Amino acid sequence: PGFLSPSAGLKFADIPNGLAAISKVPMAGWAQIAAYFGFVEFSGGFDDYKTGTPGDYGFKVLTSSDPAEKTKKLSA
Repeated sequence: PGFLSPSAGLKFADIPNGLAAISKVPMAGWAQIAAYFGFVEFSGGFDDYKTGTPGDYGFKVLTSSDPAEKTKKLSA
């Protein structure tokens, strides 16, 4: 289906399944994955907690208009 690393001549078909794939993926590939994870973690709206309602995390399963129910859900 294509190349995982064209410069190394490494095709996706050359990568084994499971944990054996960890050692076959080039370090530059792992660095790209780690950089993307870092970008996602550090660009995730950390200022939202300052402007929002305390206890309202924007996840509708946890929210409720009844304060007692909201406390129960958040304490579970």
